[in-house]
Amino acid sequence: MTVRLPEGPLELGPPRRRAVLALLLINAGKVVSISSMIRSIWETDPPDHAVATLQSYVSRLRRLIATRPLYGGAALQLDYRSPGYVLDATPDDVDVMRFERIVHQGLVAQRRGEPPEAFVLLSEALRLWAAPPFEDLVGYEFADQEAGRLDHLRLTAVETRAEAAFALGRSEEVLPELESEATRHPMRERLVYQLMRAQYRNGRQADALRRFEYTRQYLADELGADVGPELRRVHEEILRHDPSLTFLTPFRHSPGTPLGVARFAERPPTAEPYVVAGQRGTPRQSPHDDSAVFAGRRSELRRLLAAAEAGHRGDGRTVLLVGEAGLGKTRLLQEFGRRPGQESGTDVITVHCPQCDDMPAYWPWTQALRRMAARRPEAVEALPDSIRRVLAPLVPELAPHQDAGRGADGRPQPSGAGRFEFHDALSQALLALTRRPSVLVLEDFQWADAASLSLLTFLARQSAGSPLLLVVTSRTFRLADDPGFRATRASVLQLHNAEEIRLGALAPQDTRQIVTAARGPDVPADLCAALHERSGGNPYFLLGLMEALPDGSTAEEVRDLVPAVIREVIIQRLSALPADVLAVLNTYAVLGPDSVHGAGEDVASGDRVASDAARRAVRGGLLAVAGSAPERVDFVHPLVRDVVRQELTPAEPACRGVCSLAAGAIAPGPVPEAAERREQHIALRAVPSG
Repeated sequence: MTVRLPEGPLELGPPRRRAVLALLLINAGKVVSISSMIRSIWETDPPDHAVATLQSYVSRLRRLIATRPLYGGAALQLDYRSPGYVLDATPDDVDVMRFERIVHQGLVAQRRGEPPEAFVLLSEALRLWAAPPFEDLVGYEFADQEAGRLDHLRLTAVETRAEAAFALGRSEEVLPELESEATRHPMRERLVYQLMRAQYRNGRQADALRRFEYTRQYLADELGADVGPELRRVHEEILRHDPSLTFLTPFRHSPGTPLGVARFAERPPTAEPYVVAGQRGTPRQSPHDDSAVFAGRRSELRRLLAAAEAGHRGDGRTVLLVGEAGLGKTRLLQEFGRRPGQESGTDVITVHCPQCDDMPAYWPWTQALRRMAARRPEAVEALPDSIRRVLAPLVPELAPHQDAGRGADGRPQPSGAGRFEFHDALSQALLALTRRPSVLVLEDFQWADAASLSLLTFLARQSAGSPLLLVVTSRTFRLADDPGFRATRASVLQLHNAEEIRLGALAPQDTRQIVTAARGPDVPADLCAALHERSGGNPYFLLGLMEALPDGSTAEEVRDLVPAVIREVIIQRLSALPADVLAVLNTYAVLGPDSVHGAGEDVASGDRVASDAARRAVRGGLLAVAGSAPERVDFVHPLVRDVVRQELTPAEPACRGVCSLAAGAIAPGPVPEAAERREQHIALRAVPSG
């Protein structure tokens, strides 16, 4: 943020004073209350004399800007108006205001069917974008949100300008920009759609087909989702050289398309101009889309940034990032990745562990080693031959010379190294390749093989004096249920340089922030509350519900909503659970949301299900025992409960067991009230459909 005067940039002072000015500029022309300013500047930890400190910042800013005219003689005016302060600024003198106004004009021109004017206006607006805004105020939530809002508006301008270019036959002018933006935002299908058409129009059919395959694989790996119908259609049109490719068909949202993909429907001619999330319009956002609202994870982000800073001091750290699927681990890492990556010389490398039964031993570490070696080939050459020889069977390209470590047939041969020697060699190689500050992210480590687990503890211990930050993400259930994972977690967390960050459900206010960002500030409070309850505070479920919920829906319409896409995702996740745990879930789904602890065990025992399966389901974050009523058991996520119930058939053990209870085959428990509640549940829940 810069204030430019005829004589040069104005020195604004320390960060908090700059933050005060930024907050007032973001709300230019509006009164910002003192209490709101204190919350924005200090968040949850204001000083004892916050009001006096804020007044001193404002007083100093007023003296700085009141007597110094901007270019053209205009001036910024900072005044007190109860209950706070207001900064008056002429729109033409603030680049952000100019940018928003010109983008708005360009969008209106495109809707009116005037692509030449739209192309000129949007090109002018994008030229104003010199760099991401508020980079000097990273960590202030209001500045981060405003930066995300503006970046979303910029992407909308890029996409609309591309549409205008297609209409004018100027696709070659926007092709480089589309390639760059689609690479940065691989889940934004509108960008990929436009890029594929631009590539085809410019004689690059093979590149367009490769981009489609890359996007399809990326979505499958990241979300377990397929591409939308529009991308499939353009892929088919390219394959058959459809004449319609000479015209750009507007990208439109199709109901029921995979969750987690940012789709933006074209506005009808009578609608308001498309405005960014947080104002008008209803953009659908994904927690995996880096333009999505970042809510409710500020403390976790600060802990990750502190760990990265420790790595810059040579005090390597290991962070276990744990949470159920959809709670925002990837979104948090996206936000985090933008921060350490800005530090000079920092390498950020991410490796994903696929869900694969025949994954070779040490697969994630092999990929990490290869990527690090590709970035620092000079460091590979400096590795001792003894280390390279031990690792050659795993990574042949690390062999000290062409024939080292190879048999007569030219294939890598085992070096005979023991497990300790191998772990030591691999750890030394990884640390040697991170002589400068580095962040290694191992995502979805719950699918890692046993050998990779044992190496994690070894490397975490060895990295204590290095510039390496190791971030390992895992889903809750596998980490809590698998004995190997539980032992590894315990070993790692005993180290002084290791910590665990566990993501929980979003708070109601965080849910409201996401809802209002997507649907505007006028969303009824009861609708936000219903969405929060239905999603269980899971951002992925929340966005899926909003995706399936038409504008103008009521809270009652949310109560029983199970979007088809979320249903399929939940089924896929449940399929990976052990059979005895799944049987317990089936039982409690039939018994209902107020299940009595013990009824489920009675039913489960009738089918010889392990007696500890219910405890494992609770420990793994699938079921929860009510703190105020410990005899009550319910699903953590109502959506999961309803999907499990819908998937049951009357012939399944859970249903047969409940019917047995209804017939009195199992004697009531010692507590009459519990038995009475069981009978009530049986009467209401014996039918799987509810």
